[in-house]
Amino acid sequence: MPTDAPEIIRAHRETGLFELKWPGESELFVRFFDVRCGCTCAVCVDEFTGEPLLDPAKIPAEIAPAGLDLVGQYAIRIRWNDGHNTGLYTWERLQQLAHADRL
Repeated sequence: MPTDAPEIIRAHRETGLFELKWPGESELFVRFFDVRCGCTCAVCVDEFTGEPLLDPAKIPAEIAPAGLDLVGQYAIRIRWNDGHNTGLYTWERLQQLAHADRL
């Protein structure tokens, strides 16, 4: 079953956290760094083996979203300040990342 869209998606630049809230849940916070590392696009993950291609050590410490774009009713595209913009984050993927980080 598809995950509902979050009611809240906010980027808090001063703390480096996304604030996410789904219907019936408390707010969740996840670090920009963890969301950037959680990208599953073909640039970041080998599409045949599923092995990570992204080296987290190469992600700048000041990583932050430069913009967010809604993609249909199921995802957002995050344009990162490191120039990366090919990943789609489905609502389910964002929920997984937020629950894994549990700040």
